[in-house]
Parts: sequence; structure tokens; C-alpha cells
Amino acid sequence: MLSKLHLLPSQLRTNPLLLALVLFNFMLHALTNTSWLGYGYFRDELYYLICADRLAWGYVDHPPLSIFVLALSRLLFGASLFALRLLPALIGALVVILTGLMARQLGGGKWAQALAALAIALAPIHLIMDSFYSMNAFEIFFWTLSAYLFIVLLTEDKPKRWLAIGLVIGLGLENKHTMLTFALALAVGLVLTPARQYLKSKWLWLGGLLAVLLLTPNLIWQAQHGFPSLEFYQIAEIQKNVPTGPLEVFLNQLLVMNPVTAPLWLAGLGYYLFAEKARTVRALGILYLVLLGLLFVAQSSRPDRIAGAYPMLLAAGAVGLEQLSRRYLSPTVGRRLALTGALLLGLSSIVFIPVSVPLLPPAFTSKLALAVGAAQEIERGKQAALPQYMADRFGWVELVNQVATIYHQLSPQDQAKVIIFTDNYGEASAINVLGRAYGLPPAISGHNNYFLWGPGNTNGEIVIAIGGSILAQRTAFAEIAPIATFQCAYCIENGVEIYLAKHLKIPVNELWPTVKDYE
Repeated sequence: MLSKLHLLPSQLRTNPLLLALVLFNFMLHALTNTSWLGYGYFRDELYYLICADRLAWGYVDHPPLSIFVLALSRLLFGASLFALRLLPALIGALVVILTGLMARQLGGGKWAQALAALAIALAPIHLIMDSFYSMNAFEIFFWTLSAYLFIVLLTEDKPKRWLAIGLVIGLGLENKHTMLTFALALAVGLVLTPARQYLKSKWLWLGGLLAVLLLTPNLIWQAQHGFPSLEFYQIAEIQKNVPTGPLEVFLNQLLVMNPVTAPLWLAGLGYYLFAEKARTVRALGILYLVLLGLLFVAQSSRPDRIAGAYPMLLAAGAVGLEQLSRRYLSPTVGRRLALTGALLLGLSSIVFIPVSVPLLPPAFTSKLALAVGAAQEIERGKQAALPQYMADRFGWVELVNQVATIYHQLSPQDQAKVIIFTDNYGEASAINVLGRAYGLPPAISGHNNYFLWGPGNTNGEIVIAIGGSILAQRTAFAEIAPIATFQCAYCIENGVEIYLAKHLKIPVNELWPTVKDYE
């Protein structure tokens, strides 16, 4: 094993503590990313698996990159929970490495690198986003890698790095459109600091062109489909995002990063904005202020929206504290303070880790989340006994089993005609992924990209409806009857009604536009 250490990057070979933190971060996810204690597929994972069956250059609610990667991952490793969540775990480990690299690039020694890496490795929002497959884990990685490349460009004055930054931003845009906010904040930081000199560099504009070219396939898809993502974002802003005032926005940032890390990342912000040694990289401080300001102005955004901006702050904060320690304290006192800070962070994480990854029984996790304030509503109407990112891992198998029971109670003639309609993509995807083992027919929905996929060949003669949206206009069917109420202890779907509807009285192609639900 030791003979293979030469294969590791020099940064990890020369800093065993950083290597240990990277391994810890990865192993924490690797050991908890199966159906441990009943925590199964996350809602979006089921949806992404269906999207991966229908590859395209875009989807209503996200660009295609994470779906392409998932299709490749599934081909190589399968679709088990462990295989599905292997990439997010690896990406999270890379973010830990990049945080240490940023500290090193800013002039930090081994303990500054390790302190920054420890803070990000234990940050609740990063643990959450790396614990299941979604575009969010990739987004944090792309933001962090862009910030690292920008620091290298500024500190080493290498304009050609704009090509690499353009590449990463372009890939980030093909992963999630909110990468645009990072790019805009970066542009503001450039204009308002001495880094504006690079506006004269051809490499910056070539990098920008590369980013646009990488986004072009998705833009073409958007144009072909009437720019559905714009409609999705507008509706989500009105109907989905929880109203959040500026003070609550800031308090949420403290919570999702672990309040104990606040002195470190606030010190990092101060380092970028005011330290003479940070004059070259001052644009990064402006970048963060712009991102935080956008959250203040929006007043209705999830607390994870700027999670990818914190690695660069933590790196700078650790470097700034290390420099102050060297200037004003003896090496022994400095080491003791660093150890004390790391110990406090570790102790606080005993509370935050169990509400970030599926480590403990759900009943205990629910109580702990409530006690530490991690059970707040993230999206309107999405409340359960657990935080949403935990609750959305429960209930899918039970829901599919209940629908299968209803389906198999129908006569063979009715089974041949039935279609399943659901109110949201989670329910539809659970039927389409897990229902295969029960012999269930395909599920359709008007929710997000399911609307674009359409109703298939059904004529609506017999419909098992999960939720009531398709039945809102009850005159559309000759017969409608509630047949079950789905119950589960921890899931979001608890209390959803299941109906049996027969004999649609209007053509499906006339009904379908009325079921569109982009949010």
C-alpha cells in the first residue's frame, strides 16, 4: 500500500492530514449510501434514472450533463444505490482536495490547508449534497474548481487559464443554469478590482466563447421546445421557493455551513476584501458579496444556492488566521489554537453529521433535526417528520407496492387498458423504476419533463391516479372513486389519495395541455 503513495498528488503525499480528511469524507458517504435503516432512493435519483433512459440535450428542470454522466455510470457500474451515489461521494472528496489546494495557492501551510479541508469536509450542506445523486453535487464541484483556477490565474498571472475556466463554466452551465450566477459574480469581481486588466486579454474572451459553445446544445434544445426552463424558473420562484428575508438568508448560511465555521469563512471574506496580501485575489471577495446580495434581493431561495462559494472562503480564512498566528503568536500557541478550533468543529459535527447523511434511525434523526433547526421548510408544501432531503428517501417502495396491489386486483381486461397518472415526477419515476418488478404499466405525469414526454398511447379509459390533479375537472371522467390513502411515517407523500377513474370523455390530446405543471 505504501509503495503506491507515489501515485497520489504531491499535495496529498506531503500532507497526510489532508489525505486523511479526503478519505474520511469519501468513506462517510460510502458507508451510508445504501438502503441503511430504510433510507432508499432519493426522489430526484428516481427521476434522473428515467431521464437517463431518454437522453436529450435538455430537460424542463435541468440541463443534460448530470444525466449523460449518470447514463455512463449506470452502464459501467449499474443502478444500485451504492453505484448511483459513488460519483457524488468522489466529487465531494475532490472538493475537499480543491479546498486544500486553494489554501496552498494562497500561501497557506499544512495546517491551514488541513483546517480549510476539515471545515468543508464537515459542512452540513456539502455532506447533504454529496449523499445522493443530483446535479447539485456537480454544481458545487464546478464552482469550486472555477474558483481554484481563478486563484491560480491571478496569483501566477497566467492568462491562458481563462480557457480552463471557460471550459469548467461551460460544463457547469450544461449541468445547472445557476452556474450563470457564479459567472456574473465573477465578472463583477473582475470589473471592480485590479483584475480588470484581464478584460484586455484575448484568453478571457476565448474562454467565454468556449463556455457559450458548450452551452449551445442546450440553448438549441430550449429554443426547439419554447424555452421551458425559463417558464420553470419563473413558476418555481412564485410557487416553490420559500419566502426568505435577508436576515433569515444569512442565518441559513450560518446553519448549513455549521455555525462553528462562521468565524473561518467570515475571516476568509475579510481576507479577500481587506488584506494587503490578498490584493491580487480581491475579486473573489466581491464575487461572494454579489452572490449573497442576489439571495438578499431574491428573498425566496434555498440555502444551498451558493454552497459552492464557501470552499474559497474557508481556504482564505485558514490562510489569514495562519498568517496572523505566525505574526503574533508563538508556534506552540498557534498550534494549540488550531487544534482547539479543529476540536470544536469536530465536536459540533457530532450533532450535524447525523442530520446531513443517513447515519441514524429516522425517528432519532427527526428529533435531532428539529433540535438543531435543520427541519425547516425548503420548498413550499414539502414538510414531513424528517428534513426534506431525508424524507424524500422514504415511501417509494411502499407506494409502488400499494399501487401494485390495486393494479393486480383489476381484471385482466382492465389491466390491459390501465395507465397510471401521478401528480409529480417522484411518484411517476418510482412507478417506472421500482414498478418494473411488479409488472406495473408505465406511469405518466404533467410534472416537469414528464409533460414533454407526453401521455403515450393511452386513451384514458382506465386510470389509477396518484393525487388529484388530473381529477380536478371531474366531469372529464364518467366514473371516479377514491380507493386508497397512502400512509407512511416519514415521507413527503404521506396522506396522498389514490383514485380509480374510468372512461375519459374528452380526447387525451385535449386534456394533456391542462395537466402541465412546471415547478
